Amino acid sequence: MQPRKVRHTAAILTVTIASGLLFSISSLNERKNPAGTSDLTTLVHTRQAQVAALDAEVGALDAQIQNFSTSQPGAPTPDEDAFTAKSTRPVSGPGVQITLNDAPPGRIPAGATPNDLVIHQQDIEDTMNALWAGGAEAMTVQGVRITNRTVIRCIGNVILVDGTSFSPPFVIQAIGDPDTLRATVTANPRMVNYQAYVSKYGLGWDMQTKDSLSFAPATTSLTVNYATVEETNG
Repeated sequence: MQPRKVRHTAAILTVTIASGLLFSISSLNERKNPAGTSDLTTLVHTRQAQVAALDAEVGALDAQIQNFSTSQPGAPTPDEDAFTAKSTRPVSGPGVQITLNDAPPGRIPAGATPNDLVIHQQDIEDTMNALWAGGAEAMTVQGVRITNRTVIRCIGNVILVDGTSFSPPFVIQAIGDPDTLRATVTANPRMVNYQAYVSKYGLGWDMQTKDSLSFAPATTSLTVNYATVEETNG
C-alpha cells in the first residue's frame, strides 16, 4: 500500500473511531443517568456540540487528505530534494570504508555451496542501508557517487553500478560520524548475519575509519524521464 493511501485510510479510520467513541460514550451515559437526558433542550445542545467537534476534526483531516491527493505522483519529498541537491556537489569529511569480497578460491567449506562464497547484490545493499541508518551524509560504491537514482544490479560475480561493471572486492565509502557509522553497522541484524558467513565461509570483510574522504559530484542524470506515445495521423 502506498503512503498516500495509508494516510487516507488512517484518516477515515480516525474519523470513524472518533464518531463511534463519542456516540458510544453518550449512549452509555444515557443508560446510567436517564434523568439527566430528560431535558430535551440539554440533549439537543449536547448532540450539537458533539457534531460540531466531529465536523471540525473531519475538516482538518479532509484538508490533510487533499494535500496528499493533490501532490504529484512520484514527486520527490523534501528529503529527496535535499539529497538530490547534495549529490550534485562535491563533499568531504570523515567517515568509514567497508570492503566486501568473495571467499578465497580453491576450497569449498563443508556444507557450503558456491552461492554461499560470493558477494551478492543484497550484501551490498544491506551494507549501504546500515550506513544510511547510521547517518551517512554521502556515499560511493566502487567510487560511484550514490544518488536517489542509482541502480545496483548483480550479474554472476560482478555488479553493475549505474550500468558500469565491477568485479570484487567491492568498496563502499560513507561520509559521516565514524563512531556512529561503525556502531550502527556492527549492530545491524543483517550485517550480523553477514558476519556469520564471514566466520563460517571466509567471505571478505574490512571496515576502516577514514579521517578524510572526498567525493566528486554525481555524474549520472538525476532527471526522471517518462516514455511518451507519439500521435500518428490516420
